[in-house]
Amino acid sequence: MKEWIPIPGSNKETLIKVALEEFSLKGYKGVNITELAAKANMTTGAVYHHFGSKLKLYEVIRNEMEQRMLDRMEGAAALFDEPTEALEAALITGLNFAVKANICKLLSEENSSIKEDKIEEFLSNLNSYPDLPIQLVLSSSWRYILKGLSENQLTIDQGKNLIRWIFKKEF
Repeated sequence: MKEWIPIPGSNKETLIKVALEEFSLKGYKGVNITELAAKANMTTGAVYHHFGSKLKLYEVIRNEMEQRMLDRMEGAAALFDEPTEALEAALITGLNFAVKANICKLLSEENSSIKEDKIEEFLSNLNSYPDLPIQLVLSSSWRYILKGLSENQLTIDQGKNLIRWIFKKEF
């Protein structure tokens, strides 16, 4: 069982829900811990008691949302035998989930505290070209598509079409 899963209705659960909304809307730098605590009807002390810091709270939120997305991406990729088709399906599925869960900004942010990029690692495992690290380009492109969506520079259809274009498919 995950260590951070809060008891329903607890202060910790409330903080996680509010933090997810705030980080998804404003990103890490845009979130003020005092404002976050106020929106949760708590003190900053409650945030520090449960998570130790703004960064630790962010990491909990980000890791959980990345894992939820990866679960969906893995399921989509498993439907295809051809690695290129699996990669494309995974990226589009991840994009759909990020939009539906409203976490495009959260997942597009660069986070130096996270040592391993789970998305890049997942894409690396699907890479059928061992001498060509395409996961570097794919993960960067995918995160920039999410960023474009979060900043209203792209529509979801444009994001999907960009992914299809990467794989040289007609749209």
